[in-house]
Formats: sequence, structure tokens, C-alpha cells
Amino acid sequence: MKKDYEKRKERIREEASRKAKAFAEDNRHLHKELLAKKHEAQALMSEMECTTQAFEEAQEQNIRLLQQLKEKDDANFKLMSERIKSSSIHKLMQEENALLQSQVNSLSTENTRLMGQVALLEEREKTSEASVKALEREMSLKLQTMDLHKSKAVEGVLAVQEAEVRLGESENKLQAAQKALQAKAEQCEREVNNLHRVQEEVGSLKRRVEKYKSRDWSVGGGDEVLLEEIKTYKVKLNCPCCSTRRKDTVLTKCFHVFCAECIRSRYDSRLRKCPKCGAAFGANDFHKIYLS
Repeated sequence: MKKDYEKRKERIREEASRKAKAFAEDNRHLHKELLAKKHEAQALMSEMECTTQAFEEAQEQNIRLLQQLKEKDDANFKLMSERIKSSSIHKLMQEENALLQSQVNSLSTENTRLMGQVALLEEREKTSEASVKALEREMSLKLQTMDLHKSKAVEGVLAVQEAEVRLGESENKLQAAQKALQAKAEQCEREVNNLHRVQEEVGSLKRRVEKYKSRDWSVGGGDEVLLEEIKTYKVKLNCPCCSTRRKDTVLTKCFHVFCAECIRSRYDSRLRKCPKCGAAFGANDFHKIYLS
């Protein structure tokens, strides 16, 4: 069994060496073919370079020929356009010459007509010189009257200036009187508001006196009186407009007190008068107060 294994191993080695020789032979053959292909490729590349160079030279030559052809075409086009232009200029000059000739003829006839008009104008000039002299005499008379009117106008301007000065003084006096009247009106308005407030306070005091007179001041009646008075004071602390919110804003014009929401709503709706006395108020005439 060991001999068979050695024989099989020997056959494998021989077969491997034979295959290695075959591979080496194929490798040498392929290397030779590769060298041949490289030489062939180099020859093709050199041939392609020569062909490309020849093509580029031919292309450059074609470009030069095309450029020359284009230059010749441009020159021919310029010559044709110059010829057409010169022929049109010649035609225009002929037409202009004919037109100038006709104008010369018309000017000659116009000249003869104008010479006749000049003679007429010379005669008219002689007559107009006489009328100019008469107008100059009339102008001197008008200038004298104009000087007289100017002096009168200057006197009128001076009188107007004096009247304007007097008017300015009277306007200043009127403005001072208006300011004094406005101050007195404001003072009267404040006094009227104070009078209304005093009248309200007097009325409230009278009502309180009548209540005190009509009450029973016994022991039990005194507690009821105190409770009723506390209730009255609580009602007085509420806003007289809405009767729900507390008074927290005073009107400095009349010193009546309301809640801020009622005063703000009246100001926003432009009903800017006191709900109690009707005194007008502005944005700076009401302020917050704090009772606690």
C-alpha cells in the first residue's frame, strides 16, 4: 500500500512537472506574441501620428484657403456696394442739381417781386416816420400822465401800509380780549361746577338730616340705623353709572367719581361729558384714585 502511494505521488509529480513545462512553454509563446503585438501597435501609432499630422496640415491649409476666399468675397461685396452707392449718389446729385436749378429760377422771380415790395416799403417808411414823430409826441404826454399816476399810487401804498399797521394793532387787542374772555369763561365754568357740587352736597346733607329726624333712636333702632347707613355708604362707593363696579376714577373738571370702565367707554364713544353734571372732559381730565 505504501508502494502504491509512492507511485501515485510520483505520477502526480511527473504530471505537475509536465504541466509546469507546458505552462512555461505557453508563457514563452504568449510573451513572444505580446512583443509582436507591441511592435505592431507602435508601428500603428507612428502611422496614426503621421496621418494626424498630415490631416492637421491639410485642415490648416483648407482654413487658410477659406479665409482667403472669404476675404475675396468681402472685397467683391465692398466693391459692389461702393459701386451701388456711387451710382445712387450720382443719381441723387443729378436730382439735386435739377432741384437747385428750379430753385434758382423761382428765386430770381421772387427777387424781382421783392424789389417791387422794397419800393413800396420805402414809400411806407416815409409815411411811417411822420406817424412815429406824432406817436413820440403822444408818448411824452402819456409819460407825464403816468408819472402823475405813480405819485398818486405811492401815496395810496403809504395809506394802505398805515391802515395795515392799525389793523395789526386792533387784531392784537382782539386776541388779548379773546384770551381774557376765555380765561373768564373757564373760571366761570369752574365756579359753576363747584356750585353744582356744593348743591349736591347740600341736598345729600338735607336728606341725611331728614332721615336722622324721622328715625327711631332706641337701642334696637340704632343698630338698624347703623346697618342702613353702612348700606348707604356701600352704595355710594359703587359707580353711579353701572352700579356694580367700585369708584376708582375722578374727573378733575368737576371732581365727580366713577369707575374707570364707564369713563373709558364714554371717552371712546366720544360722549365726553360728566354723567352727573354734563361738564366736558378730555384725555388728561380723568385720573385713578385709591380708596383703600
